[in-house]
Amino acid sequence: MPDSVVMTVQGRGVRTFDANAPIYLSRAGDAPPVWCTAKDARPGDWLGTSYGGKWSSSPAPVPGLEPRPLRGSEKGIRIPRRMTNDLALFLGAYLSEGHTTRSNWSVIFTNSVPSVLRDIQRAASNVFGLESRLTHQADRCPGLVVSSKRLVEFMEMLECGSRASNKKVPAIILDGRRQHAIRFMQGAALDGYTSHSYAGKWAICLESRAAIDGLQDLVTNLGIVNAQIPKFNKHMQKTYFELYAAGPWGQELSRQVSFLEPDKESRAVEYRDRAYRTALTDRIPGTQGPELYDLVPAGRSGRSGKGTGRQAFRHLCDSRSRHVTRESVRRVHAAGARLPAWLADVLDLEIRFSPVLAAGVTPLRAYPDPGFPCPTAP
Repeated sequence: MPDSVVMTVQGRGVRTFDANAPIYLSRAGDAPPVWCTAKDARPGDWLGTSYGGKWSSSPAPVPGLEPRPLRGSEKGIRIPRRMTNDLALFLGAYLSEGHTTRSNWSVIFTNSVPSVLRDIQRAASNVFGLESRLTHQADRCPGLVVSSKRLVEFMEMLECGSRASNKKVPAIILDGRRQHAIRFMQGAALDGYTSHSYAGKWAICLESRAAIDGLQDLVTNLGIVNAQIPKFNKHMQKTYFELYAAGPWGQELSRQVSFLEPDKESRAVEYRDRAYRTALTDRIPGTQGPELYDLVPAGRSGRSGKGTGRQAFRHLCDSRSRHVTRESVRRVHAAGARLPAWLADVLDLEIRFSPVLAAGVTPLRAYPDPGFPCPTAP
């Protein structure tokens, strides 16, 4: 059995790679990034991740259930051969607010907004041909119950998880079309929210680390800069995991993925109307300010040449300018600088870097690969 490498990456959580998988790495955050294998990563290195990826041009195929005779009064279900918007919504809502009960073979959703439950009810009918019932109990949140053993088996086949702690994003969402990923995110965002405080953010907090990892991969592939953090709940004595996109990135995510709940969407509209600082201030390792300054063409001499050269970039030579940001590189490039090939790729491919906090080799069977999104090796 081949080995794998488990890395703790700032803002990316605990991620797993095949030991020989190619990764884009800057040594200690000082050297220009190079392609190497995951087993070469060390704490203090900076790992590159591509934001914005290619989506399939056709809907993802849906695996079929193993055929078998129905038993007793068991209900048969219809399963589409390919992903649809209704199935994507059903799976997304399940990730955030659903669970399965094998004792009575039911898939159950809870939400306080009746229109949301009716949307899920219609999706269940359109996709699986199943009738479902809305529940209203005085001491509980309103719910939707879809009873079918075959449906429970279908959810298990997709490895959706049965409860909050073991939920996952199905692979057919990660491998499918952009529009289906967005519809899935709308369902998942039933547990999401926006905040106007400080930098502002779009966020979702879940108990399952695997679910947050899968959502982060989706959001990253949508081209939205994001991060995840663990949060300990003293009341529940549990660690939850929050995925968030801050400032302008959160605003863009809330535009692409509107909330199904009217009150959340109303707050999101307020959030989108606010002004936040630039989203291009992330650090690019492997280059220094003076090196970047030297790439800017010299301007014309004399008063008429004022502003045609390096004057606006003298701050790059200041010893206090320790790090080079994406915005600085963009401005230098716009001023006519010929960037090294690797630095041009970082801009063109939207590669962003995060510090590796820990890295270690472990047997692959202990840590299934979650599909960490990296730049494509040449």
